[in-house]
Amino acid sequence: MFCMRKLLFLFCAALYLAACSEKKPVSEFPVIDVVGSIGNYQQVYCSDLFSSIELIPLETTDECLLSIANYRHDFVIMNDDYILVNYGLNNDFRLCVFDHSGKFLNQIGQKGQGPRDYIGIATVFLNRDKPTVYIQDMSNKILEYDFQGKYIRSIPLPRVQENPLWEISYAGDNLFVGHLSNQGKNESNYYLFDGNGNIIKSFPNHILFNRTNKVFSSFDFALLPFRIDDRLYLKEYVNDTIYSLINSTMKPAFVFGLGKYTYTKELLASRSFNSGVPKQSLIIYSLIGSPKYLFYEIRIPTILPRPKNQTLMTREFGIYNMEENSNIILEVKENLPVKMGIFNDVNGGLPFFPISYAGNNVVIDMWDADKMKEILTEEYFASRTIKDPQAHQKLKELLKNLKEDDNPVVVVAKLK
Repeated sequence: MFCMRKLLFLFCAALYLAACSEKKPVSEFPVIDVVGSIGNYQQVYCSDLFSSIELIPLETTDECLLSIANYRHDFVIMNDDYILVNYGLNNDFRLCVFDHSGKFLNQIGQKGQGPRDYIGIATVFLNRDKPTVYIQDMSNKILEYDFQGKYIRSIPLPRVQENPLWEISYAGDNLFVGHLSNQGKNESNYYLFDGNGNIIKSFPNHILFNRTNKVFSSFDFALLPFRIDDRLYLKEYVNDTIYSLINSTMKPAFVFGLGKYTYTKELLASRSFNSGVPKQSLIIYSLIGSPKYLFYEIRIPTILPRPKNQTLMTREFGIYNMEENSNIILEVKENLPVKMGIFNDVNGGLPFFPISYAGNNVVIDMWDADKMKEILTEEYFASRTIKDPQAHQKLKELLKNLKEDDNPVVVVAKLK
C-alpha cells in the first residue's frame, strides 16, 4: 500500500513538473505599465535625471537656415565629432553638419535628379562601422556620404511585392534593416538586406488582419528605429512589443502594457489612411532609448484621465526606468507655447524632452530661438528654482546675443 501511494505521489509530481515546464511565464519580457501610470501623473525635474545641461547655438548663415516644425530623432544626430541636422524649408530638404561649438561646416548632398542627389530625405542614420552617414531618399535608394559631404555610393532599396521598405537603419556588417508597411497579410514585416540591395533575411509579421480595401492605414507603418549603443531596437505603431536586433536575430525586448486600450486588429482591418485615431486607443508615437531609460511620446484618449492643462487629444511624454521596471507619464503644471516635458530646474530654461540619444549617456533636444526669446524672461526666471547657477548664467548670456530668427539651439543633457 505504501509503495502504491509513493508511486502515485511520484506520478502526480512528475505531471506537475511537466506542466510547469511547459507553462509560459506570466511576464516573459519587461512590461512598461502604461495603463497603471494613467491618472498617476508625476512632474519630473531635470536635476533628477541629468548631471549637466549644455547649450549649443547653431551658427546662422544663408547656407544653413534651419526650419524644423516637428522634431524627431533623425532630425538631429550627434556623434563624438559632429552634429547633423536634417531640415526642410519650403520643401527644400538639406542635411547640414556642425561641429560641437555649433559652427557650420558643410552640407551633405543636395536635392536634385542626379545619381548622387536626393529627391527628398526620408531618414538619416549613421554607419556605426566607419565615419559615414546614410540618407534614405524618397525614391528607391540609400545614399552614403562622408561627413565632409563627399559622395561614396548609392544602395538600391529593395522592394517587396512592389512595395518599398521604410524606416531604414544600419544594422552593422554592411547590413541594413527596413520595414514593410503592414497590409494585413504580410508574411514578414522587417527585412535585412545587404549593400547591394539584396534581401538576405526576413522576420515574421505578428499582426495579421483581413482588410477588404487596399488603402493604407496611418498605423500600418513603424516608428523610426533607435539605437542604444551597440543594440538596435524596432517597433511598429500598433504592435505593443519593442524588438531588439542583435547579430541578425530579432527578439522581443520590452512590451508596452496598454491593456484594453490597444489598437486592435479589427480597427486595423476597418480603417483607411487618414481616417483618424479611435478615441479609445493608446498610441506610442515616438521612442528613443538610453542605457537606463526609454523616453516615449504617447497619445492618451479623452475617455481616460489626462494630465493638468491637457484636455485635447495631444501627445504626452513617458519615461520608463529599465533598471527599476517603473514607468511614469509626465504631469504638466504649466501651459507654455512650446513642447512640454521635463521641468528644467538645472539652468532654468525651457522644458526638456529628448529627441535623440547621442551615446555616452547623452541625450539631446532642440529649442527654437524665437520661443526662447519670447518665454525666457526675467519674470520667468524669477518663478524658477535653479540648481546650477553657472549653467543659468550661460543661458542668460546666450539670450543676449540670440536673435528670434536664428537657428535652433541644440540642448545636450548628460544622464546621471
